[in-house]
Amino acid sequence: MPVDRTLADPLVGTVLEGRYRIRGRIARGGMATVYDAVDERLERTVAVKIMHPGYAADPSFVHRFIQEARSAAALSHPHVVAVYDQGVHEGLAFLVMEQVQGRTLREVLVARGRLPAADALAIIDPVLDALAAAHRHGMVHRDVKPENVLIGADGRAVKVADFGLARAVASVGPTSTRGVVMGTVAYVSPEQITYGQASTRSDVYSAGIMLFEMLTGSVPYGGDSSVNIAFQHVHADVPPPSSRATLVPPALDELTMRATRRDPNARPADAGAFLDELRAVRDEIEGRGTRSVSGTGILSGLNPQSGPPTNTVTASAAVPVPSTPGQHTQVVPRAGEHRGTATIPGGAMPPSGSHRAGGYAPALPGPLGRLNRQQRKLAMIAVAVVLALVAASTGWYLGVGRYTETPDFSQLNQEDAKTRARTAGLDIRFVSDFHKTELIGRVFDQSPPPQGRIRKGGTVTVTISKGPDVVLIPTTLKGKSKGEVTAALRKAGFQVEEDFDFSDKIGSNKLITTSPPLGSKVERGSKVKIILSRGKGVTLPNLEGKSREEAEQTLNDLNLQIDIQIDESNTDPDQAGKVLEQSPKAGQVSSDTKVTLKVAQGQSQVEIPDVTGQEFDDARDQLREAGLKVSRRGGRDDDDATVIFQFPPAGSVVAAGTEVNVITG
Repeated sequence: MPVDRTLADPLVGTVLEGRYRIRGRIARGGMATVYDAVDERLERTVAVKIMHPGYAADPSFVHRFIQEARSAAALSHPHVVAVYDQGVHEGLAFLVMEQVQGRTLREVLVARGRLPAADALAIIDPVLDALAAAHRHGMVHRDVKPENVLIGADGRAVKVADFGLARAVASVGPTSTRGVVMGTVAYVSPEQITYGQASTRSDVYSAGIMLFEMLTGSVPYGGDSSVNIAFQHVHADVPPPSSRATLVPPALDELTMRATRRDPNARPADAGAFLDELRAVRDEIEGRGTRSVSGTGILSGLNPQSGPPTNTVTASAAVPVPSTPGQHTQVVPRAGEHRGTATIPGGAMPPSGSHRAGGYAPALPGPLGRLNRQQRKLAMIAVAVVLALVAASTGWYLGVGRYTETPDFSQLNQEDAKTRARTAGLDIRFVSDFHKTELIGRVFDQSPPPQGRIRKGGTVTVTISKGPDVVLIPTTLKGKSKGEVTAALRKAGFQVEEDFDFSDKIGSNKLITTSPPLGSKVERGSKVKIILSRGKGVTLPNLEGKSREEAEQTLNDLNLQIDIQIDESNTDPDQAGKVLEQSPKAGQVSSDTKVTLKVAQGQSQVEIPDVTGQEFDDARDQLREAGLKVSRRGGRDDDDATVIFQFPPAGSVVAAGTEVNVITG
């Protein structure tokens, strides 16, 4: 992929989290920009996708972006672009992904136009394989399109990108997603447009549109606005690919239309069911003698470095080659055309005859040769009518007559399902999967769906319930470290929550038990609370109402840390020096806990003013106003004597009512 290594982008040269060095910009999209980067820790080339600042202001989007990135990272599949890491740089969330050297399917389609059927099948097969893996993990892509399909530089590796990111976009409001909807409206399913809801069948629809585009070179709907295109998705049926590319095999034509039905229930249930039908169609096409166009490689014609596209239609897109001897095509010329050689059943070539009226009047052998001109003309018309009827009946059989309606297998057990399929003249294929509510051994899904269209003698795939997907919480986790327990439970498919308790037997930060309890069978995906040890606890008594000295002695005996806070607002002499509050409250605490005690002061504090040099009467009044008592100690005792000494000295902070001694002279 081309990389812009100029320094115009301020992020070029930046190192994210001290590890990922940005070297250049690869592409910019509606929600994020993709950069070429190197992981300096592992010394490998990666792609870094950084969210645009406009989305960082929406906490819900950022949260879903991160959560879905984690889900995508858990999806390991050879046809999925791997997500290695996730982080935040200056408030912008980013993903670190595998960098695929090659081109997108969009670039291939721009360069080559429509693709032969064999090449289209070779691309859509791994795409559906990747989507099927995601659907099995409960993930819906929601943004299947050629821009998210990468084809490696060798023309073989096909990978699907942006798993999870599309779900994060779907979780935010209309304003934030406006650009995304505009960009992908050509592939979006009717139910996403009408109800804003997406399921595995929505991915099937988008993949079907992409298959249509590969076979025809264009999407089914066009228009001058996204609203116009969306309207067509909701109100019009996708036309058969053969209406634009005449040599698309009928079975592939039918499968593409089934995958793009407006009614979700008329489509394959998920990408896995779509893939099964696709491979059956491919086997049918190849089994009828259609030659493969791909040569020795799966995608030998799609190497990203290949030259410009041509208009040659290859044999892979052609209708089946007749194999029965003596059956040839009757060429019927249009009126007014120069008529060439006509081939009739039996394989005999008519000899040349008299040349008249701008065409040939062939001299036919056998009984036809003895007919007059008018009789021969009527005979030729009869032959043409018979051949037209044969062609019409053949077309009816290929388009309608070879199909039947799929029975309803829901709630049947395996034996009853076999009997119903045999009665309908169908083969049946069983697969098993978990289901929360359906009884074990009963059918809960099928493809094609009930009353769907299926080829006579074809195979219907039904899914048998294995019951709920339950997993045992191992008893061996008791006493294990937090990291070991969390890793084991997440690997088993659980969500993990933490809580703590004290234990005299289990060391700090190790597992005491779980909720549900150890040894329980719990449905996969459920939340499991792990109770970790705080270590051996200390019983803290109630110290409120105790004297400060008594409380401090108690805490020192328990080897607990102490923090004393004096409550100066409490001036009640009866509360002086007593504990008013404690934190934490009485109960079990860890040995390293700091206990905070709030102790009452008991009376207000006063700062002694400086009265030296004042006449005694003035000094006495000022001290009394400050809430202090006054005592005259020696010196002159006449009224105009001045204070020459005071004790406690000025500036001292003492309790209200304290006696201040003054000497006058």
